[in-house]
Amino acid sequence: MITVLLSGALSSFVLSGCIANKNDDSDHSNLTASVSKAANSTPAFEAYQQDPNPTTAFNYLFDVATHPRCVNCHGVIEDGAHRPTVGDNSVPHPMNITSVNNLKMAVQDGKFVQVGETHPVNCRGCHQDENAREPGRPPGAANDLMPGFVWHMPPPTMIIGSDMTPSKLCNNWLNPRLNSFLAQRGGRDDMKTFKKEFEHHVSDDPLVRWAWNPGPGRTPAPGTHAQFAKAMSVWINGGAPCPTES
Repeated sequence: MITVLLSGALSSFVLSGCIANKNDDSDHSNLTASVSKAANSTPAFEAYQQDPNPTTAFNYLFDVATHPRCVNCHGVIEDGAHRPTVGDNSVPHPMNITSVNNLKMAVQDGKFVQVGETHPVNCRGCHQDENAREPGRPPGAANDLMPGFVWHMPPPTMIIGSDMTPSKLCNNWLNPRLNSFLAQRGGRDDMKTFKKEFEHHVSDDPLVRWAWNPGPGRTPAPGTHAQFAKAMSVWINGGAPCPTES
């Protein structure tokens, strides 16, 4: 059984309360298509495309992992609480949402199901299976690859802070104490389980896939989801080398 703590994000009382806030992740109505296009390509992504190898692949993975579409959900520690952020400038999520609002989920018979008591304010209350069509409304994501998997924050051990370096992120990913839900994943050198877990995560997780389909008014992550998933395999198949601190 894999247990996942899912965090609440917005009010569950009424969807009409899930309106845009000027700090909301989706409040970027002034973004233009040209801005999104420019933001979708980075030097690391272009270098990976030109010469795909474990080093260029990880540099591209780092660009995606530190993009606001990923960083915001992974959250920050602020005032002693694990909080999600929103927007391209990663400002605090409105409504004073913290991990206290987590949903508690578990995998049973191949599906994610809710277990334990549910906080009345949780992510699912506003973040549905699809993005809202209007800019400024809550995003959403779901798919059949991970049935029942709902919008949530990962644990605080997976925070990707503003001071994150490529070397630190790489070593964090390889550390099962910080980045694993699989009880059978061994130590840093258990590459077989690491490959299984991370390739599944980046290929099938609807929240990861959402980063390239974030809905109107949001900058997508660099490249494409397919390229990102492929880069993960290139890096792992090459031994998952970590960059050194510069």
